[in-house]
Amino acid sequence: MFDDLIDARPISTRQKLIFAVCLIVLIIDGMDAQMLAFASPVLLSEWHVTKAQLAPALAVSLIGTAVGALIGGFAGDRFGCRRTLIVIVAAFGMTTFGTALAGGVTQLIVLRLMSGIGFGVAVPTAMALASEWCPRALRGQLVLLMSIGTMLGGTLGGLLAAWLIPAYGWRSIFVAAGAITAVAAALSMIYLPESLVFLIRKTRQDEALVWIKRVLGGDVTALPVGGDRKRLDASVPEAGARLLSSSNLRVNAGLWVGFFALSYAAFAYVTWTPAVFVGAGFDVPAAIRCTSVYTFSAVLGVLVCAVFLPRAGSRMLLLLSIAMGICASIAFPSLLAGGVAKVSALNIAMVFAGFGGGMSQSTIYALAATVYPATYRATALGVCVGISRVGGILSALGGGVLLEAGGPGGTLFFSVIVGMLVAGLIALAVMNRHTRSAATHARGLTV
Repeated sequence: MFDDLIDARPISTRQKLIFAVCLIVLIIDGMDAQMLAFASPVLLSEWHVTKAQLAPALAVSLIGTAVGALIGGFAGDRFGCRRTLIVIVAAFGMTTFGTALAGGVTQLIVLRLMSGIGFGVAVPTAMALASEWCPRALRGQLVLLMSIGTMLGGTLGGLLAAWLIPAYGWRSIFVAAGAITAVAAALSMIYLPESLVFLIRKTRQDEALVWIKRVLGGDVTALPVGGDRKRLDASVPEAGARLLSSSNLRVNAGLWVGFFALSYAAFAYVTWTPAVFVGAGFDVPAAIRCTSVYTFSAVLGVLVCAVFLPRAGSRMLLLLSIAMGICASIAFPSLLAGGVAKVSALNIAMVFAGFGGGMSQSTIYALAATVYPATYRATALGVCVGISRVGGILSALGGGVLLEAGGPGGTLFFSVIVGMLVAGLIALAVMNRHTRSAATHARGLTV
């Protein structure tokens, strides 16, 4: 259908702008996911609360994201990705500004829940819209590179936090993030097109043709719909049934377990390691910088994965990347026992953990975007994002408890991370065997 039309033309400037705006949305998601973690050492002291008391505030944003992702994927398929993104990005910008005014844990929980729902809606919708306007041969790499957004956002958030918090207090990072989100809402309104599948389903062919001319060029005179119209009309009501059909059983099982496990490990690192390092003797800026090594290395891992994935295949890279994370997690308790004296070794371990985490998470997002068809891709990605956030919720809620129960070395905390990574490795290996034919049609997803 539209894929043939998009494949036949070179990538236009407008398509590049679409990808850039969607990437900005994911960058903001990454910033938001970690801002409270970076602020937590200051909040613990300023509000005189324990890690366990603050844990619900850290986790509730992930709960909102999980709920929002499940809703948002369906909303993008039902109401259109463009409209959904514009409304929701503006809404979570307002709640991010509001977080800067929070006066206690209860208010913080409410505001972080609202922000999380907004981000949960936005992420799968942005990924589905960008992939729809991308040539099939590049779709896998596009989604893989877009996954940098969340990791890059964490890195930028760490740099902002290390600069703003000592000078202006923890509230300043939420003011800065709210301003960036407002800009993203304006860019979404100006540059994002609507989903072509959505427009045709709603019998808005003239509007679809206008968007095609704007994005691909003005010489298109007709829509390549043909016999696909009946399938499009029925696709949204059947989206859930198709996703849960028996033909998707092993695909769903592998992806969902993999998303959960890898997200647990990633959120454990970015949510609780600032507090872990402070407990090991680091000051707050140094602890934030050390944690930022994880997100910076994750971005590098994604870039390396984009280069080597067409040659090495997803199986080898997944094995390697998860093994790196397992080795780093095993090493951390003994390194933390040395405190600040072992800062160089801790940074090296964080590089391995982040590099492996970035490679594995980007690959699983790319696979998810290619194995599901466009007619229910937003719904499928929404479920995957929602499940990944459930892993993050468990990590955020349980991390403080594990750290307090396991002692200052974090042995129990990092042992659970190792267990999750092993589970993710097994799930992704099973999923790869089943999706060989589905995945290999896209460049860079050879098994």
